[in-house]
Amino acid sequence: MKVLGIDPGITATGYGIIEEEACITTGTIRPRTKNTHNRILTICQRLEELIDTYKPDCVSLEQAFYHKNVQSLIRSSELRGAIILTLLKNEMSIVQYTPTKIKLTTTGNGRASKQQVRYFVERIFLNSKKRVSSHATDAIAIAYTAMRKMNQPL
Repeated sequence: MKVLGIDPGITATGYGIIEEEACITTGTIRPRTKNTHNRILTICQRLEELIDTYKPDCVSLEQAFYHKNVQSLIRSSELRGAIILTLLKNEMSIVQYTPTKIKLTTTGNGRASKQQVRYFVERIFLNSKKRVSSHATDAIAIAYTAMRKMNQPL
């Protein structure tokens, strides 16, 4: 089973595709425009390209969490809605997990730090590959959580 994990962010959206014990691809989508709507469009177009190229069986998203800044929450929600619409248009199966569930699944501790999640992802999936952004490592952790929760062997 091939799972695409997405860490949605309006300035940087991480993605990672895993299959069994391997990371197929990972990266960060960083739209260059300042316009929020064009950023959303760029992110969704790139996700469609990834779906067309790698044909994942399932997509896993991190659930929205509390933002101190209301405007940030609104932009994040707009992006999540656009991503979900893009995934549904591409007939993708979607699962969502909270940050706590992702940390618990990857490290055994629901309150783990970002560094602990990164350590797990780098050791299990990236081995000696170049260092990737925290958004990309989060996306791999999100994909890993889906893989584990769907009882697929890793």
